[in-house]
Amino acid sequence: MLVPRWIRRSIKPNSLIARYSLPIGVSVALVAITTLLISLFLDRINFQNVGIIYLLPVFILAIRWGFLPALFTALISVACSSFFFYEPIYDFRAHNWDNQVDLILFTIIAAVTSHLATRLRRQDEIDRLREALIGSVSHELRTPLASILGAASVIANAQNVKSDPRLSTLANVIREEADRLNHDIQNLLDATRISSEGIHPKREWIDPSDIVNVAIERRSRALSGRKVRVKLADGLPLFQGDPVLFDQAIGQVLSNAAKYSPANSEIIVDIGHENDQILFSISDQGAGMTAEDLQRLGDRFYRSERLANTTTGSGLGIWIAKAFLEASGGSIAASSKGPNQGSQVTITMPVTKVPAREAETSDE
Repeated sequence: MLVPRWIRRSIKPNSLIARYSLPIGVSVALVAITTLLISLFLDRINFQNVGIIYLLPVFILAIRWGFLPALFTALISVACSSFFFYEPIYDFRAHNWDNQVDLILFTIIAAVTSHLATRLRRQDEIDRLREALIGSVSHELRTPLASILGAASVIANAQNVKSDPRLSTLANVIREEADRLNHDIQNLLDATRISSEGIHPKREWIDPSDIVNVAIERRSRALSGRKVRVKLADGLPLFQGDPVLFDQAIGQVLSNAAKYSPANSEIIVDIGHENDQILFSISDQGAGMTAEDLQRLGDRFYRSERLANTTTGSGLGIWIAKAFLEASGGSIAASSKGPNQGSQVTITMPVTKVPAREAETSDE
């Protein structure tokens, strides 16, 4: 009798054996080692419920290979417990009612633990796949987007386009939207980097006024139409941090202040110093924040519901800024009097005293 090809392809006993041979082998080995250790130390510690110890190999198998190998581990753990440690010894039957309850409870707990551990494993795989996909797509978009940005800038600055208000408006719209898309892609790349690689900040001496002026200059297009005023306290000390990360963090706050503020409004950057800390306060006259917005400040992908339909964004900006700042020993907080009453975001960085030798070198 001929078996259809699609049925033969679906039946792959060898692949199943190959797939589960390693976890089964590891399961048997871990349970055997656990049994040996329990038998060696049981008399010394006088431990009654040996089933709890067998949860360790069950959890390891669940994390590494999923539910079925973990369930197999739980079953052979029950068999070993009953055979070696419950009366009558060397018999799979447990005559004592307490021992029977222990075995039943262990089986239930092991099954639940295996299920939860498997869900954690699957969620971790989904998160890694999502981060890899975001990173890959973002990298692939950077090259054509850079070409679009360059072409839009050239077109917008062409004399024929400048002389035609309609074409000039269209060219500027293309450039602005491409720039916004570039900013969103950079946020996705930063988010992927934070989640997968972690943050490894460098430690350099930073001048507060210089880093703020550079950040404002780099966001000149995003801040266009807003009046940015910088207020500096006297005698501001240097602080240690990663200039690139700090620039990106304060840039995110400045971009948000501009995004949620009306045209021609004022954004104030106030840099002060108190209690061995430097405070960077960015105040705007924009949409403000509700109590929920303040509570969820820095949550990943969080966007206020009242602004989601009117203002574009990914909900990653402040989350990225918070991650960069905390990696450098800083923090971020916000305050607001309520919706449409503006907001103030404060970045705090610790001040490290300049060693005497470095101070003398800088003076020279």
